[in-house]
Amino acid sequence: MYKLFFLLTIIFLPEIILSQDTSQKKYYFEQQDVKDWLIQKGWIKKKKEKNTFILIIPVIASNPTAGFIFGAGLTSAFKTRPTDERFSSVNANATYSTKGQVNLNIKGSAFAMQERMVINIDWRYQVNSEKTYGLGTNKYSSGHFDLNGYDVSSDSLGQPLKFYQVRLHTTASYKLFENFFAGIGFQYDYRYNIDDETAAKDTSIAFHYVYSKRHGFDPKHYTTSGFALNLLYDSRDNQVNSYRGYYANLNYLLNSTIFGSTKNSSLLLLEYRSFHALDGERQRHILGFWLYGNFMTSGDMPYLALPALGYDQRQRTGRGYGFGRFRGQDLLYGESEYRFPISPHTGILGGVLFANVTTATDRERNVQLFDYMRMAWGGGLRIMVDKKTRTRVQIDAGIANKAVGIYFGAQETF
Repeated sequence: MYKLFFLLTIIFLPEIILSQDTSQKKYYFEQQDVKDWLIQKGWIKKKKEKNTFILIIPVIASNPTAGFIFGAGLTSAFKTRPTDERFSSVNANATYSTKGQVNLNIKGSAFAMQERMVINIDWRYQVNSEKTYGLGTNKYSSGHFDLNGYDVSSDSLGQPLKFYQVRLHTTASYKLFENFFAGIGFQYDYRYNIDDETAAKDTSIAFHYVYSKRHGFDPKHYTTSGFALNLLYDSRDNQVNSYRGYYANLNYLLNSTIFGSTKNSSLLLLEYRSFHALDGERQRHILGFWLYGNFMTSGDMPYLALPALGYDQRQRTGRGYGFGRFRGQDLLYGESEYRFPISPHTGILGGVLFANVTTATDRERNVQLFDYMRMAWGGGLRIMVDKKTRTRVQIDAGIANKAVGIYFGAQETF
């Protein structure tokens, strides 16, 4: 019971904090970005502000499975029409490794038709590797290290999997009334050429192989494919970097053999985010809350399609842990983040402190949600590179029971 209380405290603490007196003495503050600083130094000339911002970041990393990884990441925030109030956001990555791994993806949320429609996409082609630890949050090891969610070090419990993946997720939701959208989507995932190193040595202890055989899936390839009903509420003032507002999403997916799925199944996704300014109208001290739940509601889903940490659209859940570290038929994740300025008068440099908690099931072994809860915490720096869109570069470190993760990127985690 105390674990449930801890989770609810992390997620819904703003009511306690926001009840406190936030009055502070007035002082000079004008939000600036890196371009303003360069202009003040006389190194560049001032240009007319635009409604579009594009940032390209080099990607360099290394891990034992992939080898040396190199490529580039692109993030863009823009308005589809000059008169739009909302910014759209698109992120893309293209990387290649010396051991043949490939990651091509584009993810985004864009407003269209005079902001009456919002379109979400998650398209990927990957030649990927991942370590798996079985189902539930009861299996645990420490002393792990990851970079942007990818394993850098090894441990005794992780079982390496290599696989190819094609993902095509597209959802279009139409505005019914203020801030509320409803629509449908199609989600297709094909995983193939799955190489299970543990199964090659001993099939009886290989998590992926045993699960696949037990549930009637070919351990070498499988597909999930189906249509989804989507309900969305979004009152955030800026989806790139929110200072206030609420976001809630319900997505109910029906995978069917009629649409090419290996088996019939259904999956319910529930997501909630809220943002609260602790300093009134100044809106520079922000408390954010994120609750993400993914639940298999019927049928059978293949192992790599089950809800897992880091499997959200933007792959941002679970700072402190690697992709797929916790997996189950049901997964619930909560995170809180405090965002604050470090540069007192310009806000160019900022910081964050965060804490998160994860719980996942293993129904076959009667491991339920909240039986085991895995926590992580950490902090990071933010650099404002475009004040109009509020785009910031992030550098974070997450810690979880001697496990460490380092994360680089652009835009906020949530």
